[in-house]
Amino acid sequence: MNQARRPWHSVLKLRHLIIALTTSSAIITMVATVLASYKVQRQQLIAQSLDDNLAYAAKLANTVDGFFKGALQQLAYSAQIAASDFGQAEVLRSEVRRLHLQTDSFNSVLIVDNDGLIRATSPASSPMQGVALRDQNLLRVIEAGRPYISPPYLPASGNLLVFVSHPVVAADGRQLGAIAGTIYLKQKSVLHQLLGTHYHRDGSYLYVVDAQRRLLYHPDPDRVGTLASANTAVDRLAHAASGSEVLINSRGLEMVAGFASAPTPGWGIVAQRPLAATLKPLGSLMAQVLGLTLPLSLAALVLVWMFALRIAQPLNALAASAAGYRPGGTDRALRAVSSWYFEAAQLKRAMLLGLGVFNGNLERLEKDAATDPLTGLGNRRRFDLSLTLLAEQRAPFSVVVLDIDHFKRINDTHGHDVGDAYLRHLAGLIGDSVGMGDVACRIGGEEFALLLPDTDLAEATARAEALRRRVAEAQPPHEQPMTVSAGVAEWQAGPDEDVQATLKTADQRLYCAKTLGRNQVQAA
Repeated sequence: MNQARRPWHSVLKLRHLIIALTTSSAIITMVATVLASYKVQRQQLIAQSLDDNLAYAAKLANTVDGFFKGALQQLAYSAQIAASDFGQAEVLRSEVRRLHLQTDSFNSVLIVDNDGLIRATSPASSPMQGVALRDQNLLRVIEAGRPYISPPYLPASGNLLVFVSHPVVAADGRQLGAIAGTIYLKQKSVLHQLLGTHYHRDGSYLYVVDAQRRLLYHPDPDRVGTLASANTAVDRLAHAASGSEVLINSRGLEMVAGFASAPTPGWGIVAQRPLAATLKPLGSLMAQVLGLTLPLSLAALVLVWMFALRIAQPLNALAASAAGYRPGGTDRALRAVSSWYFEAAQLKRAMLLGLGVFNGNLERLEKDAATDPLTGLGNRRRFDLSLTLLAEQRAPFSVVVLDIDHFKRINDTHGHDVGDAYLRHLAGLIGDSVGMGDVACRIGGEEFALLLPDTDLAEATARAEALRRRVAEAQPPHEQPMTVSAGVAEWQAGPDEDVQATLKTADQRLYCAKTLGRNQVQAA
């Protein structure tokens, strides 16, 4: 009696072992899928927020720059009127009143002569009218002798402000004085109208700094006029750079920031959003992933349990194969399992299908994360990864950096849709010119890069020149002709070679090609 039951107990224990192994495998696979999805989705959310903040900062920088150009034009026109009758006090008062009331550009307007005497002000109630200037900061408006935007200045009135001025020049070329408009930094002004409308309510904000790191605009008025705390965005803006990155703000919070420069006033705009707010949608995205993954995983697990009631050895092998699988691995071991009856064959097929879907999803996610959606070429992340892999392999290569000549003119004249058509057109020509193993990426707005493994400088230069000629000879997608400029550099895998220095060299040679007239390739 006991001997008859022993095989049954043996099968029962083996069945439990099979169930335990297959259950563990299903959980590991599901967790790996969720973790991989989490990582990719997190990177995509951060990248999208970086791009959005950079675009927003660039838009505001262009707006601020355009405002100051317009303000200088208004002052230049008023300076001509004032110069024609500089000795007529009523003419001067009328002109400053017209300029002050006609636009919202300035909180006040004044005209001074070369001796520092204020000849006219608006509003007329200003106590400065008829006063001789003694403050050196105000006298610089006269001494500049050119269109001038002052650093932040705190006069006796206590209103922190900047001056925007233009010289008043007589017909014979003599400087008679200057006309200046003030913009208040801590009170309502045109600057607050340009920058104060912000549609996010998630802790996002923006601020403005000048070249001396002084805050000119900030949501906290008490910080206006103080020096910005040290961070890489402000450091790079001091050199008129633009970009985006994740940084720590003055309160110790991680922020996703984009920054851009307004060249006319020499100011920098920083738009930033809390990293926590950027990643807030991650929870719902992962819930969707779990909603798709969990039912399939549970169904496969129930199927395994059902087959485990009748079979032992083939399922044990399948469970062992599944337990040993790791994301990104091959399914060779699973295919080697001998499924000599129908049930085992079906389970094997289901597991292979599940792994195929999992690997396919990973491949699609990785491809989407490394592809530029407009051109279909690789994006900056693909380029940086390829550059790192080549450096780790110590494989020599050349890099070609190129962009479209006068692309801004194409966008400004014909619109961004035409500009996008030019980018896709160039991407197609680049794609036709690359060979096996080459990497072609769009790394900026109109900037592209080619990584050419095992290609020396001479060959890379010849290929870049062939591409340049092909672009110049090809029929452009619109009436505007298209040419490109390129810079070429070589990395030889020496002990002191730096791939970033090589990339910088290619960028410098691209700039040289631009400087020397465009539509050319520079390799030295």
